[in-house]
Amino acid sequence: MLTTRVCIAFALLIFFLSACAHGPVYTAKNEGEAIKRDYQDRKLQEIYSQNQGFLKELYNRFTSSRLDIYKEGLGFTDFTSTKNVRTYYLMVKVKPQDIVFKEMKSKPQERFAEVLQKYTPMYLKYMKKSDLDIKSIDGLTFGVYWPVRDVCDTYGGFIEYIEIYTPKQFVNEYLDGKITFQEMLLDAEVITSLDKGPATSVKPVFK
Repeated sequence: MLTTRVCIAFALLIFFLSACAHGPVYTAKNEGEAIKRDYQDRKLQEIYSQNQGFLKELYNRFTSSRLDIYKEGLGFTDFTSTKNVRTYYLMVKVKPQDIVFKEMKSKPQERFAEVLQKYTPMYLKYMKKSDLDIKSIDGLTFGVYWPVRDVCDTYGGFIEYIEIYTPKQFVNEYLDGKITFQEMLLDAEVITSLDKGPATSVKPVFK
């Protein structure tokens, strides 16, 4: 009987240690990991080459405010609109330390709503209108990434995210205070991945 109890206790210990084992690290540790430098698209590579100094400045602004960057989360990306028009956007993806959810104590849609309504507008305010002055850039892709964990508070689990693709006109109007965050989303494309599911386009509903 004692042997059985010891075996069970040992199995539980192994389970806990496995759950807290170091998994993939999604946070950029330095500037080299934060900035996306290589692009298959020639136009994106050209935009990057012309704006390397700006991306370094952006990295320093966010990290000096203790806001972590997702790996290769600073750079440029292309976006095809619903009218099949291809455009190029500045890309900023953050992974704040203060957003962590327990899988067993939250539901995917609850996590989505909290991050979208509470955290995303706050971190979007770190942007400046001048960030979108780049001639070849038509808008901003702003992403917020967060971990969902169960047993361990610091490692393991999986990543969820929200990415918002917004034309620069509406980003600037939001930063100027001319429109609300909710109004800005009316002209944006919102992509999310929740509960290890595929990326999905959604239309947020505010209550």
